[in-house]
Amino acid sequence: MEIELKLRLPPDALAALRADPLWADTDTRATHQQLDNIYFDTPQRALARARIGLRLRSDGKHWLQTAKGGGSRAGLHQRAEIEFAVAGPALEWEPLKGTAFAPVLEPLKAQLQPQFQTRFQREIRHITGAAGGVIEVAIDQGDILAGERSEPLCEVELELKSGPVDDVFALALLLVERHPLVLDNRSKAERGDRLAQGAAPAPPAKAATPDTPQGDDARAAARTAIEAALAHWQANEAGFLAQAQGERYDSEYLHQLRVAVRRLRVACGPLARAAQWQQEALAPVQDSLRTLGQRLGIARDWDVFIEETWPPLADGLNDAALRQKLHEAAGLQQATARLQAQAALEERDTQRLLLQLGRCLAQPDNDGPAVSFDEITARLEKLAHRLRQALPRLDHLSPTRLHRLRITAKKLRYLTEFIAGRCDAKATEDWLDWLKKAQTVFGVHNDRVTARAHIEALCAGMEQPGKLQHTLQAALREQEQPELSLPHLPERYWRA
Repeated sequence: MEIELKLRLPPDALAALRADPLWADTDTRATHQQLDNIYFDTPQRALARARIGLRLRSDGKHWLQTAKGGGSRAGLHQRAEIEFAVAGPALEWEPLKGTAFAPVLEPLKAQLQPQFQTRFQREIRHITGAAGGVIEVAIDQGDILAGERSEPLCEVELELKSGPVDDVFALALLLVERHPLVLDNRSKAERGDRLAQGAAPAPPAKAATPDTPQGDDARAAARTAIEAALAHWQANEAGFLAQAQGERYDSEYLHQLRVAVRRLRVACGPLARAAQWQQEALAPVQDSLRTLGQRLGIARDWDVFIEETWPPLADGLNDAALRQKLHEAAGLQQATARLQAQAALEERDTQRLLLQLGRCLAQPDNDGPAVSFDEITARLEKLAHRLRQALPRLDHLSPTRLHRLRITAKKLRYLTEFIAGRCDAKATEDWLDWLKKAQTVFGVHNDRVTARAHIEALCAGMEQPGKLQHTLQAALREQEQPELSLPHLPERYWRA
Protein backbone atom coordinates (compact mmCIF):
# COMPACT_ATOMS: atom_id res chain seq x y z
CA MET A 1 0.00 0.00 0.00
CA GLU A 2 1.37 3.39 -1.05
CA ILE A 3 0.46 6.23 1.32
CA GLU A 4 1.45 9.76 0.35
CA LEU A 5 0.54 13.41 0.21
CA LYS A 6 1.08 15.28 -3.02
CA LEU A 7 1.65 19.04 -3.10
CA ARG A 8 2.33 21.26 -6.08
CA LEU A 9 4.35 24.47 -6.05
CA PRO A 10 5.45 27.14 -8.53
CA PRO A 11 8.87 26.46 -10.09
CA ASP A 12 10.23 29.77 -8.83
CA ALA A 13 9.72 28.49 -5.26
CA LEU A 14 11.99 25.47 -5.75
CA ALA A 15 15.21 27.23 -4.76
CA ALA A 16 13.79 28.25 -1.39
CA LEU A 17 12.44 24.75 -0.80
CA ARG A 18 15.82 23.17 -1.58
CA ALA A 19 17.49 25.62 0.81
CA ASP A 20 15.11 24.87 3.68
CA PRO A 21 17.02 24.28 6.96
CA LEU A 22 15.02 21.10 7.39
CA TRP A 23 17.38 19.39 4.93
CA ALA A 24 20.55 20.52 6.71
CA ASP A 25 20.97 17.14 8.45
CA THR A 26 23.45 15.01 6.50
CA ASP A 27 21.00 12.10 6.66
CA THR A 28 18.62 14.07 4.44
CA ARG A 29 21.12 14.82 1.68
CA ALA A 30 19.37 14.50 -1.68
CA THR A 31 19.88 11.85 -4.33
CA HIS A 32 18.94 12.70 -7.92
CA GLN A 33 17.28 10.70 -10.69
CA GLN A 34 16.11 11.33 -14.22
CA LEU A 35 12.88 9.38 -14.63
CA ASP A 36 11.10 8.61 -17.90
CA ASN A 37 7.68 7.00 -17.60
CA ILE A 38 5.29 5.46 -20.13
CA TYR A 39 1.64 5.03 -19.09
CA PHE A 40 -0.61 2.44 -20.73
CA ASP A 41 -4.34 2.16 -21.24
CA THR A 42 -6.85 0.96 -23.81
CA PRO A 43 -8.19 3.39 -26.42
CA GLN A 44 -11.47 3.32 -24.45
CA ARG A 45 -9.63 4.28 -21.20
CA ALA A 46 -10.63 1.09 -19.39
CA LEU A 47 -7.85 1.46 -16.80
CA ALA A 48 -8.57 5.12 -16.10
CA ARG A 49 -12.23 4.31 -15.50
CA ALA A 50 -11.16 1.51 -13.14
CA ARG A 51 -8.80 3.97 -11.36
CA ILE A 52 -5.77 1.84 -12.20
CA GLY A 53 -2.44 3.22 -13.38
CA LEU A 54 -0.04 1.01 -15.33
CA ARG A 55 3.39 2.33 -16.25
CA LEU A 56 6.95 1.49 -17.25
CA ARG A 57 9.70 3.60 -15.68
CA SER A 58 13.33 4.02 -16.67
CA ASP A 59 16.02 5.71 -14.61
CA GLY A 60 18.54 5.40 -17.46
CA LYS A 61 19.89 2.05 -16.21
CA HIS A 62 16.95 -0.06 -15.14
CA TRP A 63 13.29 -0.56 -16.01
CA LEU A 64 10.45 -0.97 -13.51
CA GLN A 65 6.82 -1.88 -14.13
CA THR A 66 4.23 -0.52 -11.71
CA ALA A 67 0.50 -1.03 -11.27
CA LYS A 68 -1.43 1.20 -8.86
CA GLY A 69 -5.06 1.24 -7.88
CA GLY A 70 -7.16 3.56 -5.75
CA GLY A 71 -7.29 7.29 -5.24
CA SER A 72 -7.12 10.10 -2.73
CA ARG A 73 -9.21 10.50 0.39
CA ALA A 74 -9.22 13.85 2.14
CA GLY A 75 -6.00 14.71 0.29
CA LEU A 76 -4.18 11.50 1.27
CA HIS A 77 -3.34 9.19 -1.64
CA GLN A 78 -3.75 5.58 -0.49
CA ARG A 79 -3.22 3.10 -3.30
CA ALA A 80 -2.57 -0.58 -3.70
CA GLU A 81 0.73 -0.92 -5.55
CA ILE A 82 2.87 -3.65 -7.08
CA GLU A 83 6.25 -2.87 -8.62
CA PHE A 84 8.89 -5.15 -10.15
CA ALA A 85 11.92 -5.03 -12.41
CA VAL A 86 11.49 -5.81 -16.12
CA ALA A 87 13.98 -6.42 -18.89
CA GLY A 88 13.15 -3.37 -20.98
CA PRO A 89 10.42 -1.09 -22.31
CA ALA A 90 7.80 -3.84 -22.68
CA LEU A 91 5.05 -4.92 -20.30
CA GLU A 92 5.44 -8.26 -18.51
CA TRP A 93 2.52 -10.22 -17.07
CA GLU A 94 3.87 -13.15 -15.08
CA PRO A 95 4.54 -11.14 -11.86
CA LEU A 96 0.97 -9.80 -11.93
CA LYS A 97 -0.65 -13.24 -11.79
CA GLY A 98 -2.57 -13.78 -8.59
CA THR A 99 -2.58 -10.07 -7.68
CA ALA A 100 -5.65 -7.88 -7.24
CA PHE A 101 -4.84 -6.25 -10.60
CA ALA A 102 -4.90 -9.49 -12.62
CA PRO A 103 -8.69 -9.77 -13.15
CA VAL A 104 -8.76 -6.29 -14.71
CA LEU A 105 -5.50 -6.38 -16.68
CA GLU A 106 -5.58 -9.94 -18.01
CA PRO A 107 -8.51 -9.46 -20.45
CA LEU A 108 -7.05 -6.16 -21.68
CA LYS A 109 -3.48 -7.21 -22.47
CA ALA A 110 -3.93 -7.12 -26.25
CA GLN A 111 -5.58 -3.68 -26.17
CA LEU A 112 -3.11 -1.80 -23.98
CA GLN A 113 -1.14 0.94 -25.71
CA PRO A 114 1.07 3.85 -24.60
CA GLN A 115 -1.13 6.87 -23.93
CA PHE A 116 1.17 9.51 -22.44
CA GLN A 117 4.55 10.01 -20.80
CA THR A 118 6.08 11.88 -17.91
CA ARG A 119 9.70 13.03 -17.81
CA PHE A 120 11.11 14.69 -14.73
CA GLN A 121 14.06 15.17 -12.47
CA ARG A 122 13.52 13.73 -9.01
CA GLU A 123 15.31 14.72 -5.81
CA ILE A 124 14.86 12.28 -2.94
CA ARG A 125 15.43 12.85 0.76
CA HIS A 126 14.38 10.86 3.82
CA ILE A 127 13.03 12.43 6.99
CA THR A 128 12.26 10.87 10.35
CA GLY A 129 9.13 12.30 11.94
CA ALA A 130 8.52 13.16 15.57
CA ALA A 131 6.77 9.82 16.16
CA GLY A 132 9.42 7.82 14.34
CA GLY A 133 7.81 7.66 10.92
CA VAL A 134 10.15 7.44 7.93
CA ILE A 135 9.04 9.72 5.10
CA GLU A 136 10.46 9.88 1.60
CA VAL A 137 10.40 13.44 0.28
CA ALA A 138 10.51 13.56 -3.52
CA ILE A 139 10.72 16.83 -5.46
CA ASP A 140 9.68 16.27 -9.08
CA GLN A 141 10.14 18.82 -11.88
CA GLY A 142 9.54 18.13 -15.54
CA ASP A 143 6.67 17.62 -17.98
CA ILE A 144 3.66 15.49 -18.78
CA LEU A 145 3.61 14.70 -22.52
CA ALA A 146 0.73 13.44 -24.66
CA GLY A 147 1.36 13.71 -28.39
CA GLU A 148 1.58 17.39 -29.23
CA ARG A 149 0.24 18.41 -25.83
CA SER A 150 2.37 19.04 -22.77
CA GLU A 151 1.88 20.27 -19.22
CA PRO A 152 4.56 21.33 -16.72
CA LEU A 153 5.07 19.24 -13.61
CA CYS A 154 6.40 20.62 -10.35
CA GLU A 155 5.39 18.87 -7.16
CA VAL A 156 6.47 17.40 -3.85
CA GLU A 157 5.49 13.91 -2.77
CA LEU A 158 5.63 12.92 0.89
CA GLU A 159 5.46 9.12 0.98
CA LEU A 160 5.20 7.21 4.25
CA LYS A 161 7.71 4.37 4.24
CA SER A 162 7.06 3.24 7.81
CA GLY A 163 5.48 4.50 11.00
CA PRO A 164 2.37 6.57 11.78
CA VAL A 165 0.66 8.53 9.03
CA ASP A 166 0.36 11.52 11.38
CA ASP A 167 4.06 12.22 10.78
CA VAL A 168 3.28 12.82 7.07
CA PHE A 169 0.68 15.44 7.93
CA ALA A 170 2.96 17.06 10.51
CA LEU A 171 5.72 17.42 7.90
CA ALA A 172 3.29 18.76 5.30
CA LEU A 173 1.96 21.36 7.74
CA LEU A 174 5.52 22.45 8.55
CA LEU A 175 6.42 22.82 4.86
CA VAL A 176 3.19 24.67 4.03
CA GLU A 177 4.04 27.28 6.67
CA ARG A 178 7.35 27.97 4.90
CA HIS A 179 6.60 27.50 1.19
CA PRO A 180 3.71 28.14 -1.25
CA LEU A 181 2.68 24.48 -1.46
CA VAL A 182 -0.84 23.49 -2.52
CA LEU A 183 -2.43 20.14 -1.79
CA ASP A 184 -3.13 18.25 -5.02
CA ASN A 185 -5.58 15.35 -5.16
CA ARG A 186 -4.64 14.35 -8.72
CA SER A 187 -2.10 11.67 -9.47
CA LYS A 188 0.29 11.98 -12.41
CA ALA A 189 -1.76 9.27 -14.10
CA GLU A 190 -4.97 11.27 -13.71
CA ARG A 191 -3.36 14.43 -15.04
CA GLY A 192 -1.80 12.57 -17.96
CA ASP A 193 -5.04 10.84 -18.87
CA ARG A 194 -6.92 14.12 -19.01
CA LEU A 195 -4.15 15.70 -21.07
CA ALA A 196 -4.13 12.77 -23.50
CA GLN A 197 -7.88 13.06 -23.97
CA GLY A 198 -7.70 16.83 -24.41
CA ALA A 199 -10.54 16.83 -21.92
CA ALA A 200 -11.84 19.72 -19.88
CA PRO A 201 -12.04 19.27 -16.10
CA ALA A 202 -14.85 17.09 -14.83
CA PRO A 203 -18.21 18.93 -14.76
CA PRO A 204 -19.44 20.55 -11.56
CA ALA A 205 -20.61 18.01 -9.00
CA LYS A 206 -23.39 18.35 -6.46
CA ALA A 207 -23.09 17.10 -2.89
CA ALA A 208 -23.76 13.43 -2.43
CA THR A 209 -25.77 12.31 0.58
CA PRO A 210 -23.30 10.72 3.01
CA ASP A 211 -23.64 6.99 3.47
CA THR A 212 -24.39 7.24 7.18
CA PRO A 213 -23.08 4.17 8.99
CA GLN A 214 -25.67 2.07 10.73
CA GLY A 215 -25.33 1.84 14.49
CA ASP A 216 -25.52 4.08 17.50
CA ASP A 217 -22.17 5.89 17.39
CA ALA A 218 -22.55 9.53 16.35
CA ARG A 219 -18.77 9.82 15.86
CA ALA A 220 -18.99 7.70 12.73
CA ALA A 221 -21.66 10.04 11.32
CA ALA A 222 -19.43 13.08 11.94
CA ARG A 223 -16.44 11.45 10.26
CA THR A 224 -18.51 10.37 7.25
CA ALA A 225 -20.07 13.83 6.86
CA ILE A 226 -16.69 15.57 6.88
CA GLU A 227 -15.26 13.10 4.37
CA ALA A 228 -18.26 13.64 2.08
CA ALA A 229 -18.01 17.44 2.31
CA LEU A 230 -14.29 17.34 1.49
CA ALA A 231 -14.96 15.05 -1.48
CA HIS A 232 -17.58 17.57 -2.69
CA TRP A 233 -15.01 20.38 -2.39
CA GLN A 234 -12.33 18.42 -4.23
CA ALA A 235 -14.72 17.40 -7.02
CA ASN A 236 -15.24 21.08 -7.95
CA GLU A 237 -11.97 22.79 -7.02
CA ALA A 238 -9.90 21.78 -10.07
CA GLY A 239 -12.63 22.90 -12.48
CA PHE A 240 -12.97 26.30 -10.79
CA LEU A 241 -9.21 26.91 -10.61
CA ALA A 242 -8.73 25.88 -14.26
CA GLN A 243 -11.05 28.62 -15.52
CA ALA A 244 -8.87 31.37 -16.93
CA GLN A 245 -10.10 34.90 -17.47
CA GLY A 246 -11.55 35.39 -20.95
CA GLU A 247 -12.63 31.77 -21.33
CA ARG A 248 -16.18 30.52 -20.99
CA TYR A 249 -17.01 30.64 -17.30
CA ASP A 250 -19.15 28.06 -15.53
CA SER A 251 -20.30 29.60 -12.25
CA GLU A 252 -21.63 26.27 -11.00
CA TYR A 253 -18.12 25.22 -9.90
CA LEU A 254 -17.98 28.16 -7.51
CA HIS A 255 -21.54 27.60 -6.34
CA GLN A 256 -20.79 23.98 -5.44
CA LEU A 257 -17.51 24.92 -3.77
CA ARG A 258 -19.33 27.41 -1.58
CA VAL A 259 -21.93 24.78 -0.69
CA ALA A 260 -19.14 22.35 0.19
CA VAL A 261 -17.55 24.88 2.54
CA ARG A 262 -20.90 25.52 4.20
CA ARG A 263 -21.48 21.81 4.66
CA LEU A 264 -18.01 21.48 6.16
CA ARG A 265 -18.76 24.26 8.64
CA VAL A 266 -21.82 22.38 9.87
CA ALA A 267 -20.05 19.00 9.89
CA CYS A 268 -16.97 20.34 11.72
CA GLY A 269 -19.03 22.54 14.03
CA PRO A 270 -22.40 21.50 15.47
CA LEU A 271 -22.26 17.91 14.20
CA ALA A 272 -18.71 17.16 15.42
CA ARG A 273 -19.37 18.87 18.76
CA ALA A 274 -22.57 16.92 19.31
CA ALA A 275 -20.77 13.71 18.34
CA GLN A 276 -17.76 14.54 20.56
CA TRP A 277 -15.47 13.84 17.59
CA GLN A 278 -12.04 15.53 17.28
CA GLN A 279 -13.39 18.70 18.89
CA GLU A 280 -10.03 20.10 19.97
CA ALA A 281 -8.41 19.54 16.57
CA LEU A 282 -11.40 20.90 14.63
CA ALA A 283 -11.95 24.06 16.68
CA PRO A 284 -9.15 26.03 14.93
CA VAL A 285 -10.51 25.32 11.43
CA GLN A 286 -13.82 27.09 12.05
CA ASP A 287 -12.41 30.60 11.58
CA SER A 288 -10.62 29.52 8.40
CA LEU A 289 -13.78 27.97 6.98
CA ARG A 290 -15.77 31.10 7.83
CA THR A 291 -13.24 33.40 6.16
CA LEU A 292 -12.98 31.21 3.08
CA GLY A 293 -16.76 31.00 2.82
CA GLN A 294 -17.03 34.78 2.95
CA ARG A 295 -14.47 35.23 0.16
CA LEU A 296 -16.15 32.65 -2.03
CA GLY A 297 -19.47 34.27 -1.20
CA ILE A 298 -18.41 37.66 -2.56
CA ALA A 299 -17.61 36.08 -5.91
CA ARG A 300 -20.80 34.02 -5.89
CA ASP A 301 -22.91 37.12 -5.20
CA TRP A 302 -21.50 38.81 -8.31
CA ASP A 303 -22.21 35.66 -10.36
CA VAL A 304 -25.84 35.72 -9.24
CA PHE A 305 -26.12 39.44 -9.98
CA ILE A 306 -24.63 39.11 -13.48
CA GLU A 307 -26.53 35.95 -14.46
CA GLU A 308 -29.91 36.47 -12.81
CA THR A 309 -30.49 40.03 -11.60
CA TRP A 310 -28.78 42.16 -14.23
CA PRO A 311 -30.38 40.96 -17.54
CA PRO A 312 -33.92 42.26 -16.78
CA LEU A 313 -32.48 45.48 -15.37
CA ALA A 314 -30.43 45.99 -18.53
CA ASP A 315 -33.47 45.41 -20.72
CA GLY A 316 -35.12 48.41 -19.08
CA LEU A 317 -32.29 50.81 -19.97
CA ASN A 318 -32.83 52.62 -23.27
CA ASP A 319 -29.32 54.11 -23.38
CA ALA A 320 -27.25 51.38 -25.08
CA ALA A 321 -23.92 53.04 -24.27
CA LEU A 322 -24.80 53.35 -20.59
CA ARG A 323 -26.08 49.78 -20.56
CA GLN A 324 -22.79 48.55 -21.98
CA LYS A 325 -20.75 50.63 -19.54
CA LEU A 326 -22.65 49.23 -16.56
CA HIS A 327 -22.34 45.71 -17.89
CA GLU A 328 -18.58 46.08 -18.27
CA ALA A 329 -18.27 47.53 -14.77
CA ALA A 330 -20.23 44.61 -13.31
CA GLY A 331 -18.14 42.15 -15.33
CA LEU A 332 -14.96 43.69 -13.93
CA GLN A 333 -16.28 43.30 -10.39
CA GLN A 334 -17.20 39.68 -11.12
CA ALA A 335 -13.79 38.88 -12.64
CA THR A 336 -11.93 40.53 -9.76
CA ALA A 337 -13.98 38.65 -7.16
CA ARG A 338 -13.40 35.37 -9.02
CA LEU A 339 -9.64 35.88 -9.07
CA GLN A 340 -9.70 36.64 -5.35
CA ALA A 341 -11.73 33.48 -4.70
CA GLN A 342 -9.29 31.39 -6.72
CA ALA A 343 -6.39 32.90 -4.78
CA ALA A 344 -8.16 32.17 -1.49
CA LEU A 345 -8.35 28.46 -2.32
CA GLU A 346 -4.58 28.27 -2.75
CA GLU A 347 -3.53 30.45 0.17
CA ARG A 348 -1.60 29.10 3.13
CA ASP A 349 -4.52 29.31 5.52
CA THR A 350 -6.67 27.15 3.24
CA GLN A 351 -3.89 24.58 2.79
CA ARG A 352 -3.42 24.44 6.54
CA LEU A 353 -7.16 23.90 6.91
CA LEU A 354 -7.25 21.04 4.39
CA LEU A 355 -4.25 19.31 5.90
CA GLN A 356 -5.68 19.61 9.40
CA LEU A 357 -8.95 18.05 8.26
CA GLY A 358 -7.08 15.26 6.49
CA ARG A 359 -5.01 14.71 9.61
CA CYS A 360 -8.15 14.31 11.73
CA LEU A 361 -9.66 11.85 9.28
CA ALA A 362 -6.45 9.81 9.17
CA GLN A 363 -6.65 9.19 12.92
CA PRO A 364 -8.53 6.14 14.20
CA ASP A 365 -11.38 6.91 16.55
CA ASN A 366 -10.51 6.27 20.18
CA ASP A 367 -11.91 3.16 21.76
CA GLY A 368 -14.62 3.71 24.27
CA PRO A 369 -18.38 3.69 24.63
CA ALA A 370 -20.44 4.76 21.65
CA VAL A 371 -21.61 8.39 21.55
CA SER A 372 -25.39 8.57 21.20
CA PHE A 373 -27.28 10.82 18.81
CA ASP A 374 -29.03 12.62 21.67
CA GLU A 375 -26.97 15.80 21.31
CA ILE A 376 -27.58 15.86 17.55
CA THR A 377 -31.33 15.54 17.99
CA ALA A 378 -31.22 18.28 20.63
CA ARG A 379 -29.52 20.51 18.08
CA LEU A 380 -32.16 19.65 15.45
CA GLU A 381 -34.87 20.51 17.97
CA LYS A 382 -33.32 23.89 18.71
CA LEU A 383 -32.99 24.82 15.02
CA ALA A 384 -36.55 23.72 14.28
CA HIS A 385 -37.83 25.77 17.22
CA ARG A 386 -36.22 28.92 15.76
CA LEU A 387 -38.00 28.36 12.47
CA ARG A 388 -41.32 27.51 14.12
CA GLN A 389 -41.25 30.68 16.19
CA ALA A 390 -40.46 32.90 13.19
CA LEU A 391 -42.91 31.52 10.61
CA PRO A 392 -46.02 33.47 11.69
CA ARG A 393 -44.23 36.83 11.41
CA LEU A 394 -41.97 36.49 8.37
CA ASP A 395 -43.42 39.61 6.72
CA HIS A 396 -42.34 41.71 9.72
CA LEU A 397 -38.74 40.51 9.95
CA SER A 398 -35.78 42.61 8.88
CA PRO A 399 -33.49 41.44 6.04
CA THR A 400 -30.84 40.62 8.63
CA ARG A 401 -33.24 38.40 10.57
CA LEU A 402 -34.40 36.69 7.37
CA HIS A 403 -30.78 36.01 6.47
CA ARG A 404 -30.25 34.39 9.87
CA LEU A 405 -33.31 32.21 9.32
CA ARG A 406 -31.89 31.19 5.96
CA ILE A 407 -28.70 30.06 7.71
CA THR A 408 -30.79 28.19 10.29
CA ALA A 409 -32.64 26.36 7.50
CA LYS A 410 -29.35 25.40 5.86
CA LYS A 411 -27.91 24.04 9.09
CA LEU A 412 -31.03 21.99 9.66
CA ARG A 413 -30.95 20.72 6.08
CA TYR A 414 -27.31 19.69 6.19
CA LEU A 415 -27.65 17.98 9.57
CA THR A 416 -30.67 16.13 8.23
CA GLU A 417 -28.74 14.96 5.18
CA PHE A 418 -25.80 13.92 7.34
CA ILE A 419 -27.90 11.53 9.43
CA ALA A 420 -30.68 10.68 6.95
CA GLY A 421 -29.39 7.15 6.44
CA ARG A 422 -30.40 6.11 9.94
CA CYS A 423 -33.86 7.73 9.91
CA ASP A 424 -37.20 7.08 8.26
CA ALA A 425 -36.78 7.93 4.56
CA LYS A 426 -40.25 9.46 4.06
CA ALA A 427 -40.01 11.63 7.17
CA THR A 428 -36.60 13.04 6.26
CA GLU A 429 -37.74 13.55 2.66
CA ASP A 430 -40.65 15.71 3.87
CA TRP A 431 -38.25 17.81 5.92
CA LEU A 432 -35.74 18.18 3.10
CA ASP A 433 -38.46 19.27 0.68
CA TRP A 434 -39.63 21.89 3.20
CA LEU A 435 -36.10 23.12 3.88
CA LYS A 436 -35.24 23.42 0.18
CA LYS A 437 -38.34 25.55 -0.34
CA ALA A 438 -37.42 27.70 2.67
CA GLN A 439 -33.91 28.20 1.32
CA THR A 440 -35.34 29.32 -2.01
CA VAL A 441 -37.75 31.81 -0.43
CA PHE A 442 -35.17 33.25 1.95
CA GLY A 443 -32.45 33.13 -0.71
CA VAL A 444 -34.35 35.24 -3.25
CA HIS A 445 -34.96 37.92 -0.64
CA ASN A 446 -31.29 37.85 0.37
CA ASP A 447 -30.26 38.14 -3.28
CA ARG A 448 -32.45 41.24 -3.52
CA VAL A 449 -30.61 42.86 -0.60
CA THR A 450 -27.25 42.02 -2.19
CA ALA A 451 -28.42 43.34 -5.56
CA ARG A 452 -29.30 46.71 -4.06
CA ALA A 453 -25.75 47.02 -2.70
CA HIS A 454 -24.28 46.02 -6.08
CA ILE A 455 -26.39 48.61 -7.89
CA GLU A 456 -25.20 51.29 -5.51
CA ALA A 457 -21.56 50.30 -6.12
CA LEU A 458 -21.97 50.29 -9.91
CA CYS A 459 -23.74 53.64 -10.07
CA ALA A 460 -21.13 55.36 -7.93
CA GLY A 461 -18.77 55.55 -10.90
CA MET A 462 -21.34 56.79 -13.43
CA GLU A 463 -22.66 60.20 -14.43
CA GLN A 464 -25.68 61.31 -12.43
CA PRO A 465 -25.32 58.36 -10.07
CA GLY A 466 -28.35 59.30 -7.94
CA LYS A 467 -30.75 59.36 -10.86
CA LEU A 468 -29.36 56.15 -12.35
CA GLN A 469 -29.48 54.36 -9.03
CA HIS A 470 -33.09 55.45 -8.52
CA THR A 471 -34.01 54.03 -11.93
CA LEU A 472 -32.29 50.69 -11.37
CA GLN A 473 -33.55 50.27 -7.81
CA ALA A 474 -37.10 50.93 -9.00
CA ALA A 475 -36.69 48.32 -11.74
CA LEU A 476 -35.33 45.89 -9.17
CA ARG A 477 -38.40 46.35 -6.97
CA GLU A 478 -40.60 45.45 -9.93
CA GLN A 479 -38.95 42.05 -10.35
CA GLU A 480 -41.13 39.26 -9.07
CA GLN A 481 -40.10 37.40 -5.95
CA PRO A 482 -41.78 34.66 -3.92
CA GLU A 483 -44.05 35.63 -1.07
CA LEU A 484 -42.66 35.36 2.42
CA SER A 485 -44.91 32.49 3.42
CA LEU A 486 -44.15 28.87 4.16
CA PRO A 487 -46.30 25.92 5.20
CA HIS A 488 -46.17 24.47 8.69
CA LEU A 489 -43.11 22.46 9.61
CA PRO A 490 -43.39 18.70 9.07
CA GLU A 491 -43.53 16.27 11.96
CA ARG A 492 -40.16 15.86 13.66
CA TYR A 493 -38.50 12.83 12.12
CA TRP A 494 -35.86 12.71 14.85
CA ARG A 495 -38.50 11.96 17.50
CA ALA A 496 -40.13 9.14 15.55
